Amino acid sequence: MELALVLMLLAVACALTSVGFGIRIANDLRARGLQANPLMVRWMIFRYLSVYKRVTLEETGKVGPLYQYCSIASSFAAVFAVAGILTKVL
Repeated sequence: MELALVLMLLAVACALTSVGFGIRIANDLRARGLQANPLMVRWMIFRYLSVYKRVTLEETGKVGPLYQYCSIASSFAAVFAVAGILTKVL
């Protein structure tokens, strides 16, 4: 299997994982009484992330774990996508 294809598949897997964590964040915000639509995660992920971070910091003094998981998955998706593109081009 070609390296670029493997990297792109990893990027897609990380992106889907990030969307999954985004849906969990939206559901968590709704459980706390805030307005969040899990179906809009794809377009409003950064807004939900910032609201989740603010809310969990106010409640517990620490950032909630879903924030870190979603951020890490998104970062890995970007890194794998760039690496896959560079591998294919170069």
